[in-house]
Amino acid sequence: MDKRRKKRIKVHQLARISGKLGVMNNVSKEGLQVSTALLPENRKIDICFEALGEEITVRGIVQWFRRKTSLQSLHELGVVIKDPPPRYHQYVESLDAF
Repeated sequence: MDKRRKKRIKVHQLARISGKLGVMNNVSKEGLQVSTALLPENRKIDICFEALGEEITVRGIVQWFRRKTSLQSLHELGVVIKDPPPRYHQYVESLDAF
């Protein structure tokens, strides 16, 4: 049984997490998961990425993080989106159409 309230859509997209380079791993209408080498300074973060022909910025709060062990030391962050712009919802819906 899936415990998530909203469907997660897998992506692999470059993003800036509070100004630091990272990768979005999955998205939903309410949140997303990102990986980054450097943890943000606090729980409130901005995530900027290119989609739908423009830059989209969302603000969120880190709900959890874990260190991912692989060839690179990355941190995975689970982020709840606060007041997402309409363009973010359009982006998620465009991914869900496939």
